[in-house]
Amino acid sequence: MKILAVDDSATMLEILANTLHEAGHAVVEATNGAEAIKCWSADIDIIISDLNRKVLSGLECLKHKIGRADV
Repeated sequence: MKILAVDDSATMLEILANTLHEAGHAVVEATNGAEAIKCWSADIDIIISDLNRKVLSGLECLKHKIGRADV
């Protein structure tokens, strides 16, 4: 399973990515919403995202990616 992990806290992102790697998952890391959008591809199975970020919150990132403002 390929997981996109998004968090602006380097410590939290490292903990999350390490835990997922140890569980046998492929992990793509992003430190903000803009990075997440660039990394978000069709082969991503799950996204684990911090909701509160300075650059594109988790919700803003989702709205941008799916092209809907009513989410």
